[in-house]
Amino acid sequence: MKKIIVAFVLFFSFSITTNAQETIKVNSQEKQIKSVETKKVVFDDLAKKDTYELVKLLQLDQQMAKDLNGLFIYKYNQLNLAKNENEKNQISERIEAKLRATFTPSQMDKIASQPDLLKRLIH
Repeated sequence: MKKIIVAFVLFFSFSITTNAQETIKVNSQEKQIKSVETKKVVFDDLAKKDTYELVKLLQLDQQMAKDLNGLFIYKYNQLNLAKNENEKNQISERIEAKLRATFTPSQMDKIASQPDLLKRLIH
């Protein structure tokens, strides 16, 4: 009888320990999801700011603004994932090439006339 009680107590304690470890894993996953959502909100805000400045400078239409916003969200996500400066420079070069392909030379001249804006847009 004593062996049955001891076996029951050990089984019960093992079950509680296992359950506690699963709870900790779930909590850490929830924290990771919240941090990703927070970053996405920040990236959206930064992308909207960049888009607004270009729309204001170049008087762009809604479709172009939507496309540029998507490009800037992509830029911020990729820069966040970049592991070193070389990757960040490559991403900046791609973004600059996409901007140059999107805008006419006169529009790019307007952007280039404000070097701070151009640097912020591509970096």
